[in-house]
Amino acid sequence: MPESRREFVKAAAGLGLAASAAAAEPVPRRMLGKTGLEVSIVGLGGGRVGTHRDESEALRTIRRCYESGINYFDSAAAGAYGLSQRRYGIALEGVPRDRIVYGTKTRHRTYSHSELDLNQSLSGLKTDYIDLYQVHNVMHMEDIDFVFGPRGAMEMIEKARRDGKIRHVGFTGHMDPRVLAKMLDAYAWDTVLMPLSVTDGANRDLSFEKTALPKAIEKGVGVMAMKTTGVGVLHEHGISSLEDNLNYVWSLPIATAILGCTSPAQVDEDIRLARAHRNLSDSQMSALRGKWAGVDFAKLESWKADQGATLASSSREYYGD
Repeated sequence: MPESRREFVKAAAGLGLAASAAAAEPVPRRMLGKTGLEVSIVGLGGGRVGTHRDESEALRTIRRCYESGINYFDSAAAGAYGLSQRRYGIALEGVPRDRIVYGTKTRHRTYSHSELDLNQSLSGLKTDYIDLYQVHNVMHMEDIDFVFGPRGAMEMIEKARRDGKIRHVGFTGHMDPRVLAKMLDAYAWDTVLMPLSVTDGANRDLSFEKTALPKAIEKGVGVMAMKTTGVGVLHEHGISSLEDNLNYVWSLPIATAILGCTSPAQVDEDIRLARAHRNLSDSQMSALRGKWAGVDFAKLESWKADQGATLASSSREYYGD
């Protein structure tokens, strides 16, 4: 670690005055479904602060989010996300627990492996409970059977919820909106995290906005958006601006959009756009979708399944059993 925890806390305190001034105008917040949680419309994604080579900069970025009014912090137990949990635990140590909402995930489908993930998350985040625990990356119909099977992830999650380690339960998926629609019928979920963007809205063949979002809203499930900027590249195509792309997503019936940030300056820009947001009209939304009609969605949304595609690897390989 480039600097000690004590040195980091001193540096964070030095940023406090500037951050407090920046936070004079609050970041808009919305209710997260029926959870009773109110979350900022910008949530910090864990991937980029987890992979950041400069840990000091990653810690400053996390702290700037909190000081600027972001209260939702997204992470997971696997890979870079696992490191993001540890960095959250350092950067937000000492912050009153009720001022932050931690959402994390398990990619595993078995009781024992998902339990290991949960314990890792609790340790890394330095907390006794997770606000929102999610079954991560539900990819295909068979996946649902594994999640709810004997000694499966949901069995562990239900027990952890009874034990007070988990407060709310959700799931995520970015591959096939039809699978998410099916998953929404399988359990009384609190939340769902799905890809929502102007390109997803314009995609007539495979759209989460058209297929999964309406069902989530109908069931009162809190919706969180990911890949809202096409992993940060949509505005580089010159078709619509970053502001347009974010305003499109924030105009959907969602609670928060998870954005990746690698510096306090990026946090400041996202906060500026969030404070300036005003819901777009139906005609403005339609006009933005029209600008993206006819693009190569397979390239812009590579995380989605092709129509009728099957996974190359077996479910056993994926689950790691």
